[in-house]
Amino acid sequence: MNAALTLVLAVGLNTVFMLSGARLNFSAEIVATDGDLVRESTGVIYDTYTGLEWYPGPDRGMTWPQAHDWVSGLTFLGGGWRMPERQELDALHRIGDGVRNLTPLIPHTGYWVWSGPSEDKSARWLYGFSYGGEGWSGQAPADGGRAIAVRIRQRHY
Repeated sequence: MNAALTLVLAVGLNTVFMLSGARLNFSAEIVATDGDLVRESTGVIYDTYTGLEWYPGPDRGMTWPQAHDWVSGLTFLGGGWRMPERQELDALHRIGDGVRNLTPLIPHTGYWVWSGPSEDKSARWLYGFSYGGEGWSGQAPADGGRAIAVRIRQRHY
């Protein structure tokens, strides 16, 4: 068995992980749903339609490099997280869900989320949930961009 975190059993709402042959008692329960999105007790939001897992960053404004550093350093539940692409953020947009139009499963108070990667270091892409569109900015918006990490759902056996 390799040293990577491997999911070996999923029964009901409980999940058991193996790490180098050692059993970890880990339980992820469904705590809320919103259409195709399922929030687990770990804080991970699973999109049952796209197969993506989302993990919200701190609810504070930050620059693109700060958001990138937070996502790149995230090792939670085995790592493999990255910054979302602009099109992927559409899955979290919910018209009529408050002022921000962001699924209530994401506990962010800001309107903007940074996306990546970006080849141009002078400006970065942002996704604006208030109107469901994209923006190209050389600086953080007034309320600060937020970070959300994404990855493909870890394989279940």
